[in-house]
Amino acid sequence: MTRVSTLPDPEAAAAVAAQALADAIAAAVVDHGSAHVALSGGNTPLRAYELLAPLVADWGPVELWYADERCVPPDDPESNHLLVAETLLATIASADAGRVPPIEHRVLGELGGEEAAALYAGELSGRIAEREDGMPVLDVALLGLGEDGHTASLFPGFPQLDAHGEVCQPVHDSPKPPPDRVTLSLDALNASRSLVLLVTGAGKADALAGMLAGPDRAVPASLLRRDRLRVVCDEAAAPGS
Repeated sequence: MTRVSTLPDPEAAAAVAAQALADAIAAAVVDHGSAHVALSGGNTPLRAYELLAPLVADWGPVELWYADERCVPPDDPESNHLLVAETLLATIASADAGRVPPIEHRVLGELGGEEAAALYAGELSGRIAEREDGMPVLDVALLGLGEDGHTASLFPGFPQLDAHGEVCQPVHDSPKPPPDRVTLSLDALNASRSLVLLVTGAGKADALAGMLAGPDRAVPASLLRRDRLRVVCDEAAAPGS
């Protein structure tokens, strides 16, 4: 059953999401000596990344991955890498210049969707322990929710929802710019030990209600594995608000 935490406002929701990530990181390091974390872009997680930085005592065993990325250069304002660099990584560095930072695995989106997806799939599989079916197992993934119900770059009605056995997939003609992207597959996301879905704002309320209603290809986030999913939302986004 999906656990839903409803907080008064976006700041409180960001704090709870940050703590959930920190707890998952700590548990993974204790369990197997490292933590593999997938992050997402967009405006919603910005504050969570800033709050997360001081919650992890030792970033050295942590490796950062991306749930999705836009096919743009790393210094482009649309880059998820740039967002994380300017929030989480910058906050870690400013807190202690001598602190060992996490290892960041950037998607080479500037190479185009097909090549970037193939390279990233190989990097994930070469670095992270896999299940028997060959799917790498992330320790935790932080995801967002679009007003159309998409998560990562998995959009309603797109063929990526029906593809199985792939780790990463190229995406073209995205309904949100830029049109070309790379995304972790549903199989890869659902192989994660835990998933955190951070949702804020009244504009997301209908999408969140649809997501919680049950699996529906029209709401890709509803296809996330329920027994490993925690939803963190503010009151504005909460169903029935």
